[in-house]
Amino acid sequence: MTAIDRHFIADALGVTDDSLPEGDLPLDRFGARYLDFLRATYETEAFDAHPDYWTDLLLEALIQRKPGLAFDAICAVLAACDDPEDLEIVAAGPLQELMDSHGTDLLTEIDGRANRAPRFRLALSMLWAEGGGPAMLKARIRAVAAEPEAVDNDDLPPAVGLT
Repeated sequence: MTAIDRHFIADALGVTDDSLPEGDLPLDRFGARYLDFLRATYETEAFDAHPDYWTDLLLEALIQRKPGLAFDAICAVLAACDDPEDLEIVAAGPLQELMDSHGTDLLTEIDGRANRAPRFRLALSMLWAEGGGPAMLKARIRAVAAEPEAVDNDDLPPAVGLT
């Protein structure tokens, strides 16, 4: 399991390394905390008052500065999802943002993860059709995404292959 470097976290949050807990942040722990933040703030304007707002700031920094690690972090969030509604929140938010910003740079990773993770394929099928990115990226995502009828199923595919 990959982790987010403590020094990167401190830099992204504008704090000193000493102000953070010892060690790097495991992606599974980040995924669970960030998903809790998304659930709690999905339909509110007061997201910056939430105690786990730092996870949103951290993921934004990862997307901007370390898209490969952001991809792995988002997959950890997808692995923590309990139901299709959770998956949809992640797909419409951070996954969409990453695809819009760096999708073409991550095509190899997208194809590889889609080949081994049914839950990731389902998340790809939940991306907004009008999302950004070149036509080639959209076509590649459609090619590896789950079939549309899978989105209507209440069963969440297993998290196998995501991390």
